[in-house]
Amino acid sequence: QRTLFGNMWSTHSSQMAEGTSVADSAYSNEALPLHTDMTYYRDPPGLQIFTMVSPADDGGESTFADGLAVAEYMRKHHGREFDVLCRNVRRYQSIDKKNGWHLEASGPIIQAIDQWQNRSGPFGSSASCRWGAVVGIRHNDLDRLPDLPPFDAIEHGRVEEYYHELDQAHRVWNELLGNDQFRLVVHMEPGDTMVVANHRCLHGRQRFTTSTSPRSVMGCYVSQDDLESRFRWMMEGNCTLN
Repeated sequence: QRTLFGNMWSTHSSQMAEGTSVADSAYSNEALPLHTDMTYYRDPPGLQIFTMVSPADDGGESTFADGLAVAEYMRKHHGREFDVLCRNVRRYQSIDKKNGWHLEASGPIIQAIDQWQNRSGPFGSSASCRWGAVVGIRHNDLDRLPDLPPFDAIEHGRVEEYYHELDQAHRVWNELLGNDQFRLVVHMEPGDTMVVANHRCLHGRQRFTTSTSPRSVMGCYVSQDDLESRFRWMMEGNCTLN
């Protein structure tokens, strides 16, 4: 799937094609918190495929977390915070003035089937029976715009409560993402390739230093439509991968 980073991308900016964007926090030596990619796209890619070309001299380990497992753990053990992350729509943005990109999209961190079907409950209610299956995760604090309280929170004078609920839900979410029960840390060697289900799994990177050659990772995206099409084709007994 072609994105603002082109058909193929590299975390080493000198390897990027002319006219593609490098307006991303990946083009630095700093740690990247666990996130999903393209949160500012209406339909984020279904798969991210990336290969380690040149690892860092020190640090730069890749981190991964199962967002679906975290969401289901929250549903069971932190129902109120799970509800907050399901029902609050967040906004994401990416701007690259040099190459003419201004992307914005929105969605909840935990996208679950709403069994209330537009029938809203009282503000701040736990709504434990409201949410069905979790179908996606959309999370990147580095691209998220400031949260604006919904009209009912303003109307009922509960703006402070709204922000308190969000802060509490994010505290639980971030603590679980950092738990080794859900997180995997991998030191990738040259040629190692990872395939990440972008609607389910989060990925990140530890801080690194390099003195010989730059840390370089190359990769691409596959749309969710293409991925599901291939799944259906194979389930019909067509095992040829063209």
